[in-house]
Amino acid sequence: MFFDGSSYDTVGEEGVVFEAPQGELLSYLFKLDFPCCNNVAEYESLILGLRMAKELGLGGVEIKGDSRLVTNQVNGNFHVKEPHLAPYRPEAQNLISQTVSTLDHTGRGKNKHADVLATLASEIQLNDNEEDTVTFRRKELPNTWKEDMAFEEADDWRRTYIDDLTKTEEDRVIPTRTLKKFVFINGALYY
Repeated sequence: MFFDGSSYDTVGEEGVVFEAPQGELLSYLFKLDFPCCNNVAEYESLILGLRMAKELGLGGVEIKGDSRLVTNQVNGNFHVKEPHLAPYRPEAQNLISQTVSTLDHTGRGKNKHADVLATLASEIQLNDNEEDTVTFRRKELPNTWKEDMAFEEADDWRRTYIDDLTKTEEDRVIPTRTLKKFVFINGALYY
């Protein structure tokens, strides 16, 4: 589990990411509708993530966060000096022990996904809803690529090249040496 929290104009945002061993990601972003500082947002993100892990029945999780202060306070390496942070540490420690999880510090570079979610949460308006769904998908081809090919004539010389560029080497009609001079990008053939 990766977590990150931040605050802008005294309102907090947080991101929580669960990564399965197979690489599948479950990503969540949250808005905190109460005044808070960055450290409170980090603690809130950690605790919320732990509660979600418990609800999802994930058991022990490896928790990574880029807040050195929060990870060291929860692990007992730093004292909690700020009174407003004092209640957070025992809550986080309790949830970590209940879920038999571990908490480690990670650099910002390895926590980019959770960091981006927290930043995105600051930009999204919920329009009086308590929650909303954000879908993020990879798109590899433009919407018009098939349409562009439909306009080509059936006897167009480019059709053979385009077909061969998408086939395995043994199924090609055109010699590989000639075919290497061409590339097919976004529905168009280039020399």
